[in-house]
Formats: sequence, C-alpha cells, structure tokens
Amino acid sequence: MSNSRLLQEYSDDEEFTLNPVHETVAENSRYLNGSLQRPYFQTTDSSDNEDMEAPPSLILERASPIQTHHKPSTRDHVTTYDRTMWRWANVENMDDFFNRVYEYFQGKGIYCILLARLLNLLTLAFIILFSTFLIGCINYSEITSRHKLSDVVEPQCISKLSATKFLFLSIFVAWWIWQGIRFITDIPMLKEMHNFYTHLLLIPDQDMQTVSWQTVLDRIIDIRETNPNVSDIRLTEHDVASRIMRKENYLIALFNKDLLNITIPLPYLNKKHIFTRDLEWNLTFCLLGFVFDHRGQMRKRFLKEKNKHVLVAGLKRRFIFMGLLNFALSPFILAYLILHFFFRYFEEYHKNPGEMGSRGYTPFAKWKFREFNELPHLFRNRISQSYEFANLYINQFPKEKTILAAKFVSFLAGSFAGVLALFTLFDSEALLNFEITPNGTVLFYLGITGTIFAVTRGMIPDENQVFEPERLLRQVVEHTHYLPAEWKHKLHTDQVRGEFCLLFDYKVGVFLQELTSVIFAPLVLCLSLPTSAEQIVDFFREFTIHVDGLGYVCSFAQFDFERHGNVNYGVQGVTTEDEYYLSKQGKMEKSFISFKANHPKWIPQDLGGSMYLSRLTEFKNQKRQVHIQEEDSDDEQVERRRPEKQPMRLNQYGIPDVVPSNLGDSFAANQRWNQQEDAIDKKEGMMGLLNQFYDLSNNPTT
Repeated sequence: MSNSRLLQEYSDDEEFTLNPVHETVAENSRYLNGSLQRPYFQTTDSSDNEDMEAPPSLILERASPIQTHHKPSTRDHVTTYDRTMWRWANVENMDDFFNRVYEYFQGKGIYCILLARLLNLLTLAFIILFSTFLIGCINYSEITSRHKLSDVVEPQCISKLSATKFLFLSIFVAWWIWQGIRFITDIPMLKEMHNFYTHLLLIPDQDMQTVSWQTVLDRIIDIRETNPNVSDIRLTEHDVASRIMRKENYLIALFNKDLLNITIPLPYLNKKHIFTRDLEWNLTFCLLGFVFDHRGQMRKRFLKEKNKHVLVAGLKRRFIFMGLLNFALSPFILAYLILHFFFRYFEEYHKNPGEMGSRGYTPFAKWKFREFNELPHLFRNRISQSYEFANLYINQFPKEKTILAAKFVSFLAGSFAGVLALFTLFDSEALLNFEITPNGTVLFYLGITGTIFAVTRGMIPDENQVFEPERLLRQVVEHTHYLPAEWKHKLHTDQVRGEFCLLFDYKVGVFLQELTSVIFAPLVLCLSLPTSAEQIVDFFREFTIHVDGLGYVCSFAQFDFERHGNVNYGVQGVTTEDEYYLSKQGKMEKSFISFKANHPKWIPQDLGGSMYLSRLTEFKNQKRQVHIQEEDSDDEQVERRRPEKQPMRLNQYGIPDVVPSNLGDSFAANQRWNQQEDAIDKKEGMMGLLNQFYDLSNNPTT
C-alpha cells in the first residue's frame, strides 16, 4: 500500500487526476479565499449576458445534504475547513487517498490509531529489551545457589555479548528505530485525515467507534456531488472498492485460478502446499511491487505481449533474490517468531489452556474465501459467522480412539490435581516447600496436571450432540461461499472433513507452519514460484481492462459478465465458454451478489449486471411460488381427509351443542402466514439459490 502524500508530483503514467494541471494558481487562490461551496449558477461581468440572467428569486441552488457551519476564510487566514476542502478538491492520487480513508475508518479514529501504534512500538521495545536481558544478562549456572536476582545478573552485560547476539540486537534496534520514524512522520497525514472526517464528513472522533462504512461512503459521495470541481470523477461504492482493492483483486483471482505454485519442492512433500504470512509478504513484495508503480497504477509494459519474456525473467529474478534473502535472514525471522508467540500467547493459554485446541482459518483459506471488491472488515464479518458451525462440523465426526484416550488422561490428571489441591488445604506451606520430585514442588505439578486436565477435557465432545455433518457444512458454506465440485454429495465423508481441516486448522498448527516456513519459504521462492512466472505475466495481460476515470483494473473485479460470465450460474449473453476466462466455482458471480448485498444502494452500470440481478430475482420468485403451491397442495389434501361437517344439533333447551374442536389445527391449516417468504429466505440464502441455479443448469433432469 502506497504511503504517498495527498499532493504528489504528476506522473505520465497516471490515467486520471481530479484537478487539471492547467488550472491557474489565481483560481486556486480565489477558491481558497472565497466560499468553497461554489454556486451552481454564476454571473459574469459581461454586459452581453446581463439581460439573459434570471432574477435572483428564480435562481435555485441545490442544497448540500450535509449542513456545515464554519467561519469564512480571509486573505490573511485560511480556516481548517477551507484548507481541508481544497485538499479534497485537489487530490491527485485517488487510490492512496481512499486507502488512507479506509485505514482511518478501520483504525477507529486518530486517537485509537496513535494509541495502537504507540503500544505496538512499546511492545516491540519490551520484546527486544526483555529478550536481551534473558539471553545475555543472566548467569543461569548460579541460579540454584543464589537467592537474589542481583546476584545472577551480569554487570555491563551488553558489552559482553557475543558477535552473533550483538548482530541480532542491532538489527532489531534498527527495525524499532525505523518503525518509530514512520510513526512520527505519519502523524501529519493522520491529522489531515482527521480534519477530513471531522470538517467535511461531519464524523467526530468519538463517533468513529460506531459509524458504518456505508455512512462514510454516502457522505463522501454527497460532498463530491456538491463540489463541481470533482464532478467528472467516477465515485460510486464500486469505484471506491476497486481503488482500495486494486492490487488485492489480482491476488484473489490468482488464488481462485490456482496459478500460483506454492508446493514444497521436496520428495514426499511436493503435493503439499504451504502459504504463511511470511510467504504472503514475500509474494506481495515480489509480484505486486513489480507490477504496480509507486502510485499504485499498473505498469503499462505488462499490457504488451512483446515484453513477456523480459517480464518473466525479471519476475523469476525477484522470486530467487527474495528466496536467498529469506534464507540469509532465517535465524532472525525464527527468533522473532518464537519470542513474539511466547510473549503474546503465553498469558492467554495460561489462563485458558483449552484455547490450545481452538481452530482458525489458515492464510491460504482466507485468500481462497475472499471475494472481489470485498473490503477486509466485510470479509471478517462474513467469515466470523462461520466459526460456530465450522467447529460444530469438525466435532461431528466420531473420534472414538481419541475420545477414549482423552477421557483416560483427563481422569488421571484430574485425580492427581484433586489430591494435590486437598493436600494444600491441610498444609498451605506445602504448596511451595514440599517437593514431590527434586526441585518439583506441589505448585509445579498442580499447574501441569491442571493444564493437562483442561486440554483433554476440551477434546471430549458433548454426548448429546446430534450427528448431522452435511447440514452443518452447508451452513459453513453459506458464509464462506466455498464449495468445490469434488465436495458435492460427499459432505458427510471423512475425505471432505480432512480437506476442510487443512483450511480450518488448529491455531497451534498454524503457528508451527509459520515456523516451518522459515525453512520452506526460501525453497518455494527459489524453486516453486518461478515456474509460475509465465502464467502470472500472461494473467495480468489477459485479465486487465481499462475503465475511464478509474484506470487499469482486474476484469473479474469489474464484474464483466459478457466476457467472464458463467452460463452454469445463470449468466446470459456471454461471448466465450472457455474455462480459462471463467472464475472457478462462480467466484465472480458470488462476488457480485455479495457486493450488492453489502451495498444495497449501488446500481450496476452495465446491462449484464442488471440482467443478471433480474434473472436471479426471477429464479428466487419462482422458488417461492413453487413453495407456496406445494403448501396449497398439502392444504387441499388435508381438507379432503377431513370428515364432512355434521348437521347442527340442538339440546333440550334449543341451544346448539358445543362440539369439541381443534382450533389450533384449523387455524394453522387455513391461515395464510405472511412469514412464508422469510422462511424461504432463512432456509436458503442467496448463495444457496445460486448453488441450486448451478445444479439446475448442469443437471436439468434431476
């Protein structure tokens, strides 16, 4: 992500600017010193036009949706509001601007951002100082014979560090200083963004905790519409998302098309892929840093086939260079990962040992699940809703051997822990003084047995749970939108469970993968990824389109149904059926539906998107009509089986006898509930309907 400022030097590669370069300084000066809300009807001094002007009472100006009250600027003093509006009207790099707008939204305001970054700096400083103290300043050989910390601390320990330890310390200190400099230099940019939110969007810092992204977008669009200076720039919900995710959309497409070779190039492991945060950062640097310039725009050399061989060779060199650099820095990376994991998760696992068995989605799974133009906070919200069902699905499968072993170990650990706890009730000093084994006190073994008991108890599932893995996995798919073709009709099998576990792994296992990636990442970068260089270069050339006012973007992210629409998912009017130009598993179609659901006010600009929405709505209405007809048919059958009404009988007083009736059944059978549509929607979400659309298109007879 670019760290460029709002006002940058003009580049020939830039395809768009908000403020034309030929705009004179005098006009900008007048704009600053005058009112920034320029009138929509302006009068001139020309005598020829005086007779053509409408009376002031007939001149209408469109009122701004956002009412502002600010003091006007003077010749000697420009107000913060006017200065902020001038910066907004003269933004040149819109990608960088909207990225910083979104980062400010995610950071929840200037004070939360500054506090979070300051605490991160302090955390990093603590890790560096504390680990240096533990490694180089304590004489561990004298701990058993000493009783004070001062007796085992080496004096002037920093000067006595070995060359290797001093090198480690120097690198970490240099890194901390660099992060500190970035923290200071970013404060003015944060202040500018704070002014933009406060003075133009009218969102004060105290409201940043609860404001929605849709509200931020609506107010930005309203300001654009009331400012004629920027009215020619494309600015819809889709345009903003395309700018923020211009680079990420290409990565999403590469993972969807399986064009990245991230397998481990070793015997017996060449079919196993590995993708960690370390590899993610290296891939971003090698690939996106090569394709895009410092302004976030695609380098035009990638759009010409004659440059293919040069670009492929250059990309291979970048992969190999980063692989060698990772190999040289692997000791430092490994040391940092171990220290960071220990200091971050020790307290969490110490308080709740059962968390060691918790699961989470791997970095590879997150890139597989993510959709085009889906902003990070929307993706987190969608995936978070699947965790409950994913854990229930994993626990559905019988693990009798593991359960029996866990019950046995839990019984032994609980017994020892209970006896030790009772022992301390009679003699409280025994907790620290009584040694069960040499240097092993009651407190030591009480902590070990308690941890083992908590972990093993967490491995034992609820005995009353119902076995229905297929229903649970479908609920997971409703949120992840990921259902490979080979999984269909096999959701209850152990094969699908094993493949899903590779995506939904133990958090401890994910961390172990991060550690092993220190060894495997150089191999993947030097040997595996270079074999994909030619396919990657071809992909960027063949799946990039130019949009006026937006620049070069991934064609999948532009929802180009005419070029990439899949007839199996209900798209009509496609120009090609070549699978190479289609997204796998209907990724583009699902992304389109999700984006529309997240931005209800957004209206597709092209005919293909509008027709696709219309056809999906028609299909949904047909499903609803079929459901209603089935219920009506069931009601008619019930009426036929119901006995005929008997003639009314009068008692001796001439009053009709009270006939017992089942009012609940008759009311339920005859009453037409208004919640039928809601029941259908809850039973089958939009993704479920899309999957049915796919099944109907591919299996019309079933």
